Amino acid sequence: MTQAILPVQVQLVALAILLAFSVWVMSLIRRQRLHLRESLIWLVTTLLAIAVTGWPELLVRATRLIGVQVPANALFGAGLLYLALNVLAVTIGVSQNTTSVRRLAQECALLRAELEELRARLPGAPGAGTEERTDR
Repeated sequence: MTQAILPVQVQLVALAILLAFSVWVMSLIRRQRLHLRESLIWLVTTLLAIAVTGWPELLVRATRLIGVQVPANALFGAGLLYLALNVLAVTIGVSQNTTSVRRLAQECALLRAELEELRARLPGAPGAGTEERTDR
């Protein structure tokens, strides 16, 4: 008699956690706290995890296909690769946002300087451009 790859209790608990996580991600999308583009990786990997949890033989077959001896090692390696790719994607997003914020700050400073210059040119504007702003 062969031993089950995952005990039924472990499968049920893991499936419940994965389903709850999927519902949470979808609620974040629905409340617009998470964009669909960024959430696709979470949804796809959660669906893959549900498939592997529901049918552990998929993991065994995939492990044999890539030539790894122990399925747990393949799962651990896939998890590390997933985390590395996710960190890289987040780093790219942060870098793009930093560039955008810097560009917007520079444009804002230029517009503020131009506005102050135009105010100073207004005829009859007493002290235009010399007042201190208090809302900064």
